[in-house]
Amino acid sequence: MIKPKSRLQAFSLLLIYVVLLFLSMGVVAKFVGALVNYSKVGVWNFGWADIADLFPGVFAYAIPVGVGIWMLSWLKKRKESKIKG
Repeated sequence: MIKPKSRLQAFSLLLIYVVLLFLSMGVVAKFVGALVNYSKVGVWNFGWADIADLFPGVFAYAIPVGVGIWMLSWLKKRKESKIKG
């Protein structure tokens, strides 16, 4: 795992990890859906176009989640520093 050297690098790594997590979950879900479709109908309907169709949704969900996680960690550190000082 990469150790971030700045807050901006930590935020960008968080966004990259969240985007990759959501993309992998979407690919697995599409693949399972294609397997169910193949077992019922006998038509394999899974390709690169299905993966490319996931990108708008991945960014629409991953960016707000990443920003929310970053804000929660920032608020937690701020609260801890107020308690100590």
